[in-house]
Amino acid sequence: MPIPACSQQRGHLASSVLASAAWLPVLSVLVVPSFLTLLSLCSLASSAHAAVSRVEQPAAGSGQAAKESLARAKALIDDHEEDAAIGILKNFIAGAPRSGSLDHAYLLMAAALNGKKEYAEAVTYLELLLSEFPSSELAARAQLLLGTAHAQLGNLDAALPALSEARSLAPDVETKLEALALTGEIQAAKKDFLRAIEARLDELALSQADQRDEIRDRIRSLVFDKMDKKALVKLRDAYPAAYPGDLALIRLIELHASRGEEHLAERSIRIFLSRFPSHEYTQTASDLLRSFKAKLKASQFVIAAVLPLSGRLSLYGNEALNGVRLAIEKGKESLGLTSLGLVVKDSEVDKIIVRAELADLAAEYRPLAVIGPLLSRDLPLAASLAEQTETPFITPTATLTNVRQLGTFLFSTALTFPLQAHRIADYAARLGYRRFCILYPDTAYGQELSRLFSQEIRQLGGEVIAVESYKETDTDFGSPIKRLKAEDLKRYGTATQEKTSKGVIRITYAPGFDAIFLPGSYAQIALIAPQLVFHDVKVPLLGSNGWNSPDLLRLADHTIDGGVFVDGFFPGGSDPQVREFVDRYRRRYQTNPSMFAAQAYDATRLVLEAIRKGASSGKGVRDQLLKLQDFPSLGGPAGFGPGGTLERRALLIQVNRGKFVQLE
Repeated sequence: MPIPACSQQRGHLASSVLASAAWLPVLSVLVVPSFLTLLSLCSLASSAHAAVSRVEQPAAGSGQAAKESLARAKALIDDHEEDAAIGILKNFIAGAPRSGSLDHAYLLMAAALNGKKEYAEAVTYLELLLSEFPSSELAARAQLLLGTAHAQLGNLDAALPALSEARSLAPDVETKLEALALTGEIQAAKKDFLRAIEARLDELALSQADQRDEIRDRIRSLVFDKMDKKALVKLRDAYPAAYPGDLALIRLIELHASRGEEHLAERSIRIFLSRFPSHEYTQTASDLLRSFKAKLKASQFVIAAVLPLSGRLSLYGNEALNGVRLAIEKGKESLGLTSLGLVVKDSEVDKIIVRAELADLAAEYRPLAVIGPLLSRDLPLAASLAEQTETPFITPTATLTNVRQLGTFLFSTALTFPLQAHRIADYAARLGYRRFCILYPDTAYGQELSRLFSQEIRQLGGEVIAVESYKETDTDFGSPIKRLKAEDLKRYGTATQEKTSKGVIRITYAPGFDAIFLPGSYAQIALIAPQLVFHDVKVPLLGSNGWNSPDLLRLADHTIDGGVFVDGFFPGGSDPQVREFVDRYRRRYQTNPSMFAAQAYDATRLVLEAIRKGASSGKGVRDQLLKLQDFPSLGGPAGFGPGGTLERRALLIQVNRGKFVQLE
């Protein structure tokens, strides 16, 4: 009982319909494409034909009636009369012994149910086949159809193991290819693109020469139409010098270039040229790199950004770069500085290489200023190069108080520790607070802020009663809190005893100080605040910019309410300039700007203001920066002080009923 029509259709569909990815909707429980149904039915019909052939040569215990029943059911399925086939098969299964052709009947029943889109019932019969006949020659096809049915039901995680079993059990390449094709589609639907590509590559290895172009087209479609930057980077790293790592790099180059991210496109081009020097895309990549350089050199004004764009500080470096790019975009729009170029270098490489690259950058592009570095430890290298090339370097985040001591071309827009300590101490004094305790992390950050706050309080005529520290990794702060209380009780605090109705003596502590300064991170503060209340230390909480994270609101309970901290930037501020920056940043990057982005934005705007005032060289920019006063920074009017840091009033932010609110 031959089935040439099905064989021909399946061969055609496997090579043409799969090639066009027309069966992508197979993963929807709402849409069942005719291809998959036909593929399943034809596969089952082939198996059924083998079953019928064997029934025609009756074995012991089989008979003509069994042969005719299976043959009729198979013919009805071929004619899309699934209901009639199901009736015959139910009778057959009910009366058939556990041996013989029962596994074939189960497979035909699954085929009929599959044709009716009753996938859950099809799963039932396929699982019966696999549990009752684990060694059946139909096991591979059953696993393939089990994976198909689960996919149609939306049970993608259940489909994948069945398809893996189908590949493992199948003696024929065709079944393996069908299982791999569906596996690739499922992984793509799950957005696990790397595994989807792996399935496609396995397909490629098993396929005939005339099928490979179609499979490569499907791989290319995944890379160019489905994968985002994160997925492309994973693919690039998984296949660093082999196909389809080349496709991932080409797509990254195109994406970055189309978005104006020329520094990222340049990085991908350089990686591509080193890994695929003989590739057909090499000439295109080289031409694109030359065009980037020519465009920069043609710019009237060039600004450089030297920031950590890889490694452990990459998050902060890229946020700062976002701020730089945004300021340049705004400068082109509002200042008329249309001929502005930005050259970007990653500072997270060997320091000797960094110096050489910076020297080359200065010689080739002659930037008017450099935004960077981020860390205080990198300032001596920057200062040396700044003096040598007469190019101002403006660090957006390094907290060194006096950067000018390192060189006359070094500036900082960071919120320094002295600015923070002065602002929070002044705020407390204006509220009439006179006595304070300090609980700080035993880090350079905590130590310096603790020292400076104590100094400010004493200069304002206040008193620091006790100072205690804790390890950065601590979660239990009971011991230092008790030591603070003990020191306070020696001076101003009180402890009163009272007997409860049950005769228990209760000691009530009343702090003798007005507030406590907590210069820690948001994670530490979220733990410290409730423990202070537990130990009866119920006083106002004062903090530093380490508090400024949405995670503080998520982690802390009501005991943090009313706490006030300082920072140089607050995205929820009402100032029109801040609102415009935040709105622009959100539109561009789909997230709120951080302090790193804001301070790099201010640093770049200061350079653009110097250019607007007539500076046309690095020395000219330096001289203009020294003259600037009342510059409208995101933290308010500002100007550079004698130490080279941007002096402005730090912002006061309060935790108010689960929200951050800026205090005027």
